Amino acid sequence: MKSNANIFLALLLSLAFISCSSSEENPKPDPNTGTENEYQQYGSPFDKVAANEDAVIYQVNVRSFSPEGNLKGVQKRLGDIQKLGANVIYLMPIYPVGKIKMAGKLGSPYSIKDYKAVNSDYGNLEDLRALVTEAHSKNMAVILDWVANHTSWDNQWITTHPDWYQKDASGNITIPPGTNWQDVAQLNYTNAEMKKAMIDAMSYWVYNANIDGFRCDAADFVPVTFWSEAITKIRKIKNQRMILMAEGSRANHYDAGFDYTFGFAYFGALEKVFSEAQSASYL
Repeated sequence: MKSNANIFLALLLSLAFISCSSSEENPKPDPNTGTENEYQQYGSPFDKVAANEDAVIYQVNVRSFSPEGNLKGVQKRLGDIQKLGANVIYLMPIYPVGKIKMAGKLGSPYSIKDYKAVNSDYGNLEDLRALVTEAHSKNMAVILDWVANHTSWDNQWITTHPDWYQKDASGNITIPPGTNWQDVAQLNYTNAEMKKAMIDAMSYWVYNANIDGFRCDAADFVPVTFWSEAITKIRKIKNQRMILMAEGSRANHYDAGFDYTFGFAYFGALEKVFSEAQSASYL
């Protein structure tokens, strides 16, 4: 009886060990976002993100901003940006750019080949982390450009998940409707798995680079229901204020949780007010 009891106890311990080991190896639902990921938060929450009315946002085209044309070049000039009074740095897309057929062309930074990688021309994840960390030390937040509407034609999603893209009547993946953007493929926002992957990719940068928000490109093209879900989950990742800006004119962007909208038509109207002496009501 004693021997059988020992065997039974050993079996229970073995099962407990196997169960614990398996749970550690598998992704767990994030308690804040509710999505499964294996990310651990890098860095500490930045508690000096400017309030909406106090943000002074400086846009950086990484390729042309410094002689180096990379993230280290931006980091070297953080002091210059700070002297201008900026307290938010907005980096244009830092991701690998999709291939294009025109010789000698660099390609659009808004043609994203990989949502979870840094363009090797700009550096690597460690370079981005260093830039963000130093910006925080200078009381400046850092936000990334995010392109949720479309990808490049050589993004791996094209081959692994063709159903994540919008198709025409012949079953061919399309460019964004109503545009001539031949270098990008339109994503399908009726596909739940694609939306989940998109939110996961956005979360990746918050966790792994400690960034402070996003400027979302072509936000008018993306359903408000997606933005509402994504923003709700992004804001819960870490205990700090996050900046979310939509490049678009839809009023319901604010309902989705965006802090700002930027519409190019508004900028043109603002120019007319000053250059043609229009009244403010023209806006």
